[in-house]
Amino acid sequence: MTSNHNDRLGAAEIDKSSPLPYHYQLREILRAEIIAERWRRGDQLPSEHQLCDMFQVSRTTVREALDALVNEGLLTREKGLGTFVTDPKFIETWTGSAIGYSDSITQQGYLIETKVLQLGTMPAPVRVRQELNLQANENVVFLKRLRYIMKQPILIVSSYMPVKTFPGMTEIDFTVKSLYQTFRLDYNLPVTRVKRSIEAIAADEDVAGHLELPVGFPIMYIENTAYSNGGAPIEYYNAWRRGDKSRFEFEYSQPQPSGER
Repeated sequence: MTSNHNDRLGAAEIDKSSPLPYHYQLREILRAEIIAERWRRGDQLPSEHQLCDMFQVSRTTVREALDALVNEGLLTREKGLGTFVTDPKFIETWTGSAIGYSDSITQQGYLIETKVLQLGTMPAPVRVRQELNLQANENVVFLKRLRYIMKQPILIVSSYMPVKTFPGMTEIDFTVKSLYQTFRLDYNLPVTRVKRSIEAIAADEDVAGHLELPVGFPIMYIENTAYSNGGAPIEYYNAWRRGDKSRFEFEYSQPQPSGER
């Protein structure tokens, strides 16, 4: 890391009047540097002692911030050498809320870019008809996208939506618009529930080519059916996601039995 970067980082400040914990503020300052690629893979961070001096915080605070970024997969520690930026794993949190991939990633501060590989209409394949409750003669909108984070291809996703439900969808520019936001804002059909499965598979030639991986590289294969108000299915997708760049977090809650407080 250059001295200019050190100087600029040192200009950032912990807001001592904020209710946010110091370690949280420091974590977000450091994470912003990595996401903005001002620090890149292999760059070494200042030492714990230097960070203490820069931000006028305790060593415990610095260690908590660094530990969080190590757990997040943005940093790695090498014994006797220091702390280094590593290849990040992009976290998608699967909770009770049905948010789209773009929303999940952008909430973490990353910029997601999209290349539309195909957009048009087609007869619904058997599997799609089953998931979307369609008749044999019904067509679907087919949208295939390649998603990038930090200029790296991370995800291929093929989405199928009923043509009758989404007239005019083939005219939308999905390089700049989120599909789930389009459902909600353009068609007044917010996604309220999803059914999702995930498994590890080997990348075939087509997937490997798009994700810039060797054929046979382990990837995550995801199937998803999205439902809107009233329980009607509005989208089915297949997705192929780089396993080496991905981390999934699941959150569950236990319903409280009636009568208990």
